[in-house]
Amino acid sequence: MVIAFVALAGCSSVAPLPSGAIAVPTDDKVVSSVGTNILCTASAAIRSVDGVLEGEASGGAWPVWLRAEDGRRMYVEWPRGFSVRFDPSPTLLDETGAVFVYAGSPVILAQVVMDPSIGTTDRPYVGRGVIETGVGHEAHCYIEKE
Repeated sequence: MVIAFVALAGCSSVAPLPSGAIAVPTDDKVVSSVGTNILCTASAAIRSVDGVLEGEASGGAWPVWLRAEDGRRMYVEWPRGFSVRFDPSPTLLDETGAVFVYAGSPVILAQVVMDPSIGTTDRPYVGRGVIETGVGHEAHCYIEKE
């Protein structure tokens, strides 16, 4: 009985990475709001974080980041299931394996944290709320589930 439970506990609902993709840092509590009927709206208290997607395959634990207008790197924990494929430039993939954003394309994150030390590998931004991308200038909504 215990062996069966352990075997089942090893199964997870996390989908395997798409072919040729590598993992990116994610926050497993942040998921797509599609099908949840939850509105994803920004409030006046939210500050946006703007950058363009950059990365390198040899980037280790942080293969992609956002490059701010002033040149600094801003690190992001993406929603659950995100990954990146290098072909040869980084292409960020969403939880379904579809293209989310290409290298050099703009990304706008809605953030509530005003702390200037956020965006480092020790304290990354979290890709939740409205995320706008350069792919068709679409807005995507990711919420935190408990």
